Amino acid sequence: MRVEYSYLNKQFGGASSLTTDILRDIMTLLDKGDYTLGDWVDRFEEAFAQVAGTKHAIGVSNGTDALFLIYKALGIKSAVTPTNTFLATVGAMIQADVKVELCDVEEDYLMSSTPFYEPFEEGRAIVPVHLTGRPVSEAMNVLPSIIIEDAAQAIGGSVGGRPVGSLGRAAAFSLHPLKNINVWGDGGVITTNDKALADTIRLLRNHGLATRDLCTMPGYNHRLSSIQAIVGFHCLKTLYELTSARIGNAKRYDEGLAGYDEIIIPPRYPSLKEVFHTYVIQIRDDRDGMQAWLEKHEIETKIHYPIPVHIQPGFSFLGYKEGDFPIAERQAERILSLPVHQYLTEDQVDFVIQTIQEFYC
Repeated sequence: MRVEYSYLNKQFGGASSLTTDILRDIMTLLDKGDYTLGDWVDRFEEAFAQVAGTKHAIGVSNGTDALFLIYKALGIKSAVTPTNTFLATVGAMIQADVKVELCDVEEDYLMSSTPFYEPFEEGRAIVPVHLTGRPVSEAMNVLPSIIIEDAAQAIGGSVGGRPVGSLGRAAAFSLHPLKNINVWGDGGVITTNDKALADTIRLLRNHGLATRDLCTMPGYNHRLSSIQAIVGFHCLKTLYELTSARIGNAKRYDEGLAGYDEIIIPPRYPSLKEVFHTYVIQIRDDRDGMQAWLEKHEIETKIHYPIPVHIQPGFSFLGYKEGDFPIAERQAERILSLPVHQYLTEDQVDFVIQTIQEFYC
């Protein structure tokens, strides 16, 4: 039995009713020629704001630009974020001339709680990363004004019933093809309850133009295209279904892999709604051997992410070194992402579980 990690061919393949709906509306768009910041972008933003539980959602070119625009609009001078995040979290800071402060993580892969209880400093932000689709609950316990959520992996998640995207001053989402809600290329969304901030970001994403001819501030070209807004709008309709399937698959893994001392499964908390962008376990010994074993049995896996930011050669100028964040470094040697997407069958999930069990026989 083959178990693929990616599912895009099933989601958007020729027989997909989702693709049929998308193409129908794209054909209507072609008749109108409304390609940039048109009606479809407005419709998508309204639908996204409802999911995030916020007053405003702003479609932008990608998740990295979403973070960049938030940093620029708020005038952030420094920000702390975990070292086990994807490179974009830190890359956007550097682009926006934000001083990067990295921190270690907890045993559940999420950023250390220490920064949340440090004295507040003007111009400094905390950027919790809802890694794997698991919300950072500490984001609810401090001043919202200093929280910028990296929610790229966590659409549909919540803490105590409060949706991810509404926990801080603003949040950045990615619509990359590999995200739970995705588009046919790149795209991103910013959510906020702050009208003044939303207005500023809408200007910044489109050259600072208040009208076609009137520029009120220097800006950038970080617009979301109307075609991608159509794709995102239709994919958003599937959010409840796909999230429920991922949660079900994760629960099946949790139950099937429990009791194995060599496997570490993160604790699950009733107050958190995890959406399982990835399903990550830790293998105490011989992670690479486990991955090779699964590959031999035609089960695709990934590692998110094998090299923490602080020891990436491209970020050596930040001044960190190996050993600075021991928990993240240890996890990087152990973590393994199993297929968890919504198109898996129960038989496929059970086959993955059985194959892992057989590794220890």
